Amino acid sequence: MNEAKISRRALVAGICGGGVAAGGLGLMAARSNAAPPSGAPVASVRIDDRAGGAPIDPFIFGSNEIGTLDGGPASVEYDRVAGVTVRRLGGNLMTAYNWRNNADNSGKDYQQANNAALLGFLGAPKEDWGRPGEVVDVFLANSRKVGASSLLTLPLAGFVAADFGGPVTPDQAAPSPRFVAVDWADHEDPARGVNIPALLSQLVARYGGAASGGVRGYYLDNEPGLWTETHPRIVKSPPTIRSLIEKSLRAAAAIKRTDPDAWVLGPASWGAPEFLTFQNAPDWDDYKSHGTFLAAYLAAFRAESERVGRRLLDRLDVHWYPKARRGEIFGNNDPKIAAAVLDAPRALDEPGYCEDSWVGDLLGCGAGRGLRLPLLPALRAIVAENFPGVGLSIGEYNYGAPGQLSTGLALADALGRFGRSGVNVATHWGALAGYVGEAFRLYRMKDSGGRRFGATSLPVESDAGAPLALYAARDDDGLVNLVAINKSGRPIVFDLRLASGRAVALREALGFDEIRPQCRFLDEASDDSGPGLRLVAAEFSARRYSLG
Repeated sequence: MNEAKISRRALVAGICGGGVAAGGLGLMAARSNAAPPSGAPVASVRIDDRAGGAPIDPFIFGSNEIGTLDGGPASVEYDRVAGVTVRRLGGNLMTAYNWRNNADNSGKDYQQANNAALLGFLGAPKEDWGRPGEVVDVFLANSRKVGASSLLTLPLAGFVAADFGGPVTPDQAAPSPRFVAVDWADHEDPARGVNIPALLSQLVARYGGAASGGVRGYYLDNEPGLWTETHPRIVKSPPTIRSLIEKSLRAAAAIKRTDPDAWVLGPASWGAPEFLTFQNAPDWDDYKSHGTFLAAYLAAFRAESERVGRRLLDRLDVHWYPKARRGEIFGNNDPKIAAAVLDAPRALDEPGYCEDSWVGDLLGCGAGRGLRLPLLPALRAIVAENFPGVGLSIGEYNYGAPGQLSTGLALADALGRFGRSGVNVATHWGALAGYVGEAFRLYRMKDSGGRRFGATSLPVESDAGAPLALYAARDDDGLVNLVAINKSGRPIVFDLRLASGRAVALREALGFDEIRPQCRFLDEASDDSGPGLRLVAAEFSARRYSLG
């Protein structure tokens, strides 16, 4: 790409033009080379290219398989464009999925119905609906089609759908002919119910183990703290922590016996009340000495792993849906909450920031023991104390509707924080359409040299403050990349330096904003005539700079 170089005076004086109002967004649209008014301050940015850095796990660029659930094209088509690395089949439908006949139960999401929702959403050929494991096979085929690894959710709640007969009335709640028991015994006996180890054996026989291209890992069900709400026809009273841990340990052992290299991920907890007390579980008093449910869960897995001489939990998995007093963020298309959306990723790892929501009130913020905000450092501390070596997974998260620029900027910010914070797996819930997919492409799109965002995170220092989110990485060739996300309504000029003192120049830039809603190569203004490289981050924009 040709570099658009202009003088430092021009960069600060605003000769290149400013922003215009973005229709209906409550944001300002960005122009490439946008600059602030005359006399605007110049921020300082410093990348420590001397640091050894920390690996960025490629599995943070993941998605959830939802097929056509969002009403548009199949989610795998968006995944292909976004360049996802791993895909999860999870959600409420998988809690009651019967792999023998492919029936599922929609629970509270749709009339408590037993139906063929998964078959339909995933577009399974109707002639194959009766083939055991068809839903899983379609999911795995989709992942292979886009070159992504697969993570599969397995049932623990106790029962799966027996039929496709529609709504289940309260008097038909399990145990009843409308449901079949879940069986985790090593040897299959149809009289005991639907055997899950038989599914695992079939998958290994058909696709190989995790180390040879098969299913990479298995989630121990989905949001168990909400089972009485999401699946009241299956779970009629709040589960105890003891019962969940016992079921989880038995399932994990069965998974490891069948495929020792497969990851086990759990407990797939939905949010703060489950993280803390498992929804104030009936037996919470027996476990509260651990401080949190997540700590008790980890401690139980550690004890059993040490007893059997094999790690039974590989990733602590939680779901994270940011909240705000100003309005619901999940899937929200209202530009009035754009500011809350843009702030939301800060609750992941930013010291001193507290989410303005009931979650912030419940968890508390700042330094201290236990589970507090920011989230990721607190989770890492709980893991380190209770089961060192377990990785961290965010199985579901969402930062708003794909039609909002604020969603794309917030998601790009979250991905950067996942990378620098050592998250091992992150799978977005919702089709990667619109600005959601562009946030992924900011990191996954190849530059003219065939390179993506680097694999090793580097420290970045800046005095620009919260409006400018910055993430640096080094690729395998030693080249440095910088992602800059301007979440403010004004351009930000900054001087970029490397800690090594090495001269730095702009090789090329790519990104998205309101005027260019699809990630693309850009002619960005730069000036490397001074002691550093002067760049302009246009208002409400996301950029990835390849440096040389």
